[in-house]
Amino acid sequence: MRLDDVDMTEGLQKQNRFFVQVVGTCSGDGCAPSEYAIHFIKDGPQPVQLGGRDVAMTIGSETITWEDPQTRDVSQTTTVRSGIFARIRVSSGQLSTIGGVSQVSGAVGGTNFSIPYEQRRPIRKLLERMESNVDDSAS
Repeated sequence: MRLDDVDMTEGLQKQNRFFVQVVGTCSGDGCAPSEYAIHFIKDGPQPVQLGGRDVAMTIGSETITWEDPQTRDVSQTTTVRSGIFARIRVSSGQLSTIGGVSQVSGAVGGTNFSIPYEQRRPIRKLLERMESNVDDSAS
């Protein structure tokens, strides 16, 4: 899912794109993950500087924060070229809320983003598929 309103590049360097990927795994047939990973991904030729990898998401009226798992000095920055630059874990209930609320916005590494409702359709489809798989195995 593409992240909107991300402005990590300066000047004419606007070729980068930022995405979120949701990953969930469980062992066995007909099960649904109890926890999912959300990966923040950068794609594009221009490197960007991050002051950290803290993530804050406002989901409806609730704000949830995840601290950078790596400790680094406040003045230390990281250069991100391409690929996953931040990861968070959410419960299946939190993911369901993320997929269903009207607005999701937040910040990663101090940079604001939003994920419009229509762009979160893959989350809703994933959760529907997981529920369907669990229901089918219970029959």
